[in-house]
Amino acid sequence: MMYEADWDYTLELTQKVDDSVVGRLLRGAYDMHVHIEPEPWMTRRYDTLDTALHAREMGLAGFVAKNRAYCTQAVALMVNRLVPDMRVYGSITLDGEVGGLNYRAVLAAADMGTKVLWMPVFFSANSMHVVERNFGLSLGDSPITILDDAGRLLPVVVDILGVAKDNDMVVCTGHISPLEVDALANKCMQMGVSKLVVTHPLSTIVFEEALTSGQTVALAKAGFTIEHCAQTISPTGDRIDPAVVADAIRMVGADNCIMTTDFGGTPHPAIGEGLRMFIGALLKRGLTEQEIEGMVKTTPRRLLSVAEED
Repeated sequence: MMYEADWDYTLELTQKVDDSVVGRLLRGAYDMHVHIEPEPWMTRRYDTLDTALHAREMGLAGFVAKNRAYCTQAVALMVNRLVPDMRVYGSITLDGEVGGLNYRAVLAAADMGTKVLWMPVFFSANSMHVVERNFGLSLGDSPITILDDAGRLLPVVVDILGVAKDNDMVVCTGHISPLEVDALANKCMQMGVSKLVVTHPLSTIVFEEALTSGQTVALAKAGFTIEHCAQTISPTGDRIDPAVVADAIRMVGADNCIMTTDFGGTPHPAIGEGLRMFIGALLKRGLTEQEIEGMVKTTPRRLLSVAEED
């Protein structure tokens, strides 16, 4: 439910922005962070088919279907047949429900053509107690870290990165700690895994410890991509001032960023409306049309290996 104060806040985000410009930027966009129904313990707005139908109506070109509990590649393939003018990409998230850091699950997902891999999110040691408290969950007592006691990457994580490299998968950091992100990024550089996305570093409501701005800049300079989400500024999310997000993008350069929604749950808007709001809010804060087009189209297309003629 959106209350009157939230509606006023949402209107303020995008007032005095040319809606025709927002619509043009939205057409052909890709949202690389969309939660889909069903998911245990959480309420989600739409299943993958309804999400695809809505996204097509709003003019998006495609999205990545995310679910913590299972690999979404099978449902993505089915929905692509049902909605042929929409591209849905499958993903796998290494949370407890899929066995955590499960090399065999990643190998199978890659063999089926899955494009995106998330490191642990709710089950991350950097996130579990926060999301249990904020969302009223009880996930158990086995938080996941990707490091050993000496602060080195676990061998299974190195093996998983090898699968990602061999299959041109996008690796997203999920909710892991800054120390874990640094270790993961260093290993990616050593192995030549270039498609690493730093997951919503400003969405601190799901982290015990968040990356500093200096760490984010260093990751971008190393060639990795920084994600910024509509959820961060939304009245149904963090409610962070969009000017803060705009400054964070300028700090690392828009060419090093993507814009997503991280929507799909309730009570968030549907993804097309969410991305429209996010585009309008950042235009209002001074980002250029060219910068935003790169973050919603050019860079996602590169990460997802979308052919130029598509």
